[in-house]
Amino acid sequence: MRDDDDFPGDRPSGDDAENVVRLPVRVRPYRLRDPKTLPVRPWIMRGLLLRQQVTSLIAAGGAGKSIFGLVIAWHLAAGLAYGPFKIVGPPKRVGILTVEEDRDELDRRMHAIAKHYGFGRNEERQIHVAHIDDPPILAQVDRKGIIHATDNLKQLERLMGQYGVEVLMLDPFIELWSGAENDNGQVKAAAAVIRGMIRRLDAAGLLTHHVRKGVVTPGDIDASRGGSSLGGLVRLAHTITNMTADMAASLGVDSPRHIVRVDHAKGNYLPDPGQANWFKFISVDLENENPPDYPESDKVGILVPWQPPGLFENIGYDLIDGVLDVIQNAKGLEYERYSFAPQSKDRYVGIPIAKGLEVSEQRADRIVKCWKKSGLLFEQEYLGSKSRLKNGVFVANEKRPSATTEA
Repeated sequence: MRDDDDFPGDRPSGDDAENVVRLPVRVRPYRLRDPKTLPVRPWIMRGLLLRQQVTSLIAAGGAGKSIFGLVIAWHLAAGLAYGPFKIVGPPKRVGILTVEEDRDELDRRMHAIAKHYGFGRNEERQIHVAHIDDPPILAQVDRKGIIHATDNLKQLERLMGQYGVEVLMLDPFIELWSGAENDNGQVKAAAAVIRGMIRRLDAAGLLTHHVRKGVVTPGDIDASRGGSSLGGLVRLAHTITNMTADMAASLGVDSPRHIVRVDHAKGNYLPDPGQANWFKFISVDLENENPPDYPESDKVGILVPWQPPGLFENIGYDLIDGVLDVIQNAKGLEYERYSFAPQSKDRYVGIPIAKGLEVSEQRADRIVKCWKKSGLLFEQEYLGSKSRLKNGVFVANEKRPSATTEA
């Protein structure tokens, strides 16, 4: 009996088996498989690293992409989650190739991470650092403009395979190949060469990449420098961007300095700041002072997971009830109720929220969305000025926080 998963002619028998000619194009009727027999996606670190695929990490200089990759490497070696990124299975062997920092600077960063998180000998045995003599090129363009794998890549693949590396960190992409970075064909070919190595190793790749000039939107896969075809070849992409002043105001943070967000890159998708994955730079003292020539020790910035303050942090029920009373009674609007539409100017419901709760306009906007989603604020028709029916905002008193809190 023929297996429905086979294409017609895939399983010849008898004398026909030696003479069968396989055509390059085959078609078969689709049949749903038992979902219990489907292989699970081979995540190494859920949401970030997938076996046999390359993840692109896109960020501006100084935003933390290199240190982020190193912190990820240590957590993989320890078998521990890092913020929202959960490791699947036991600790992993990790390979690191970073060409922008010398050995001493890499050691400073690695020691700072190990010191803060308490990593030691057990974890360092899982990490393998590669060095390639200049130029550290893995993919090279020839005179005809065709990209080829170099001997460097072949040796790197062989050595990483010998060590059983399951995740390979490559930092940064622009330094690892030669060619025209604005040529989409060459960019795609160079990335494909690296992806081929990752697949043959049965590993996952983390490839850091610089951003283009200008303002970068969180989650914008097209923010990467050079040809955009890299975004089409990698399976996963994340951006790292600095917190802006507007984001800080929205989250109720005094200063945006040293705080970055990591977003899954999907076009120009911009998640709510309160739902982003946030990380903060902290300074780790290496205590390596050597007086009298070097009386001060080195301080190294590393990234740690960070949670913004709650939307209603330091806001009491009395203030909330006072604002809801203003909205419900529509005071000062001369028979007009507040509106959910920001363009309604003085009637926008965010105005009494910002004033009554003493928060920024951006944070008030988030509160409006929160209360609307929960049903605390809702819209319905009312009889406005000149006896006209209009839509306005009302309060569901039974959903007030003070009314739903247990005594």
